[in-house]
Amino acid sequence: MKQQQYVDLLVDALLDEGFTLDESLKLIQLQEKYEEQILIEETNYHRFVRWLVEHGRLSDW
Repeated sequence: MKQQQYVDLLVDALLDEGFTLDESLKLIQLQEKYEEQILIEETNYHRFVRWLVEHGRLSDW
């Protein structure tokens, strides 16, 4: 429910800025995909750093 309210507010704000409904929905979808990609990249980065530590290639010193 909260997610839908958030999307509705975003759509309203984008409509106020002159975007069409279709453009607004596409922008919101693009933002969601971007945020998901960032999370994936951060996870991959953390896995790589953990591998470096486990294999003695990175330390606190």
